[in-house]
Amino acid sequence: MAEKPDKKDATLGYFTVVEDERTGWTGGLLILDRGGRPLEFQCTLPLRPTRSHEILFGPTLRAHLVAEVIGKLLIQKCRTPVTLLCCDQPEALAVEAHTAAPVALIREAAEADEGPMTGDMLSGSDCLQIAGASFFVPIERLSEVEAVAEYYGDLPDAVEPFERIREAIKEAHSQLARQRPEAA
Repeated sequence: MAEKPDKKDATLGYFTVVEDERTGWTGGLLILDRGGRPLEFQCTLPLRPTRSHEILFGPTLRAHLVAEVIGKLLIQKCRTPVTLLCCDQPEALAVEAHTAAPVALIREAAEADEGPMTGDMLSGSDCLQIAGASFFVPIERLSEVEAVAEYYGDLPDAVEPFERIREAIKEAHSQLARQRPEAA
């Protein structure tokens, strides 16, 4: 278990990946202070798997891209220490292999895209309430998350930061589109 940070230093990381048919897969990582203010934002350029990747990875392609490619890269680029990393896609839980921070799936955010989430679907996890949302946390990291959960009492909305990431990615895509000259 990592050393418990001071309350004033507690951060929340939010990680999500947007799949767009036109642009590809783009990930975003937003680091917030305990009151919900941004400290750092990172996003990837759009990534397009080749047809060979689709064939070779088959049904595991999404999990590979989300956790092993995009998530790993964003965590490596992040300069701000993360106390708790939140995600809204079950595949993103595997980024825990690349960070010292515990990783939690926020049920309400995941259900918006993935449908109803239950504890049975996330074996080895337990549910904890933080800032009015349900956080699924690996059982072996539960006490660590419980120890810092009180830090986030001022967080206005535990789900909304995912929308900020999606909007920032959308804006980045539109800026990229404006920079590319149209083909004649």
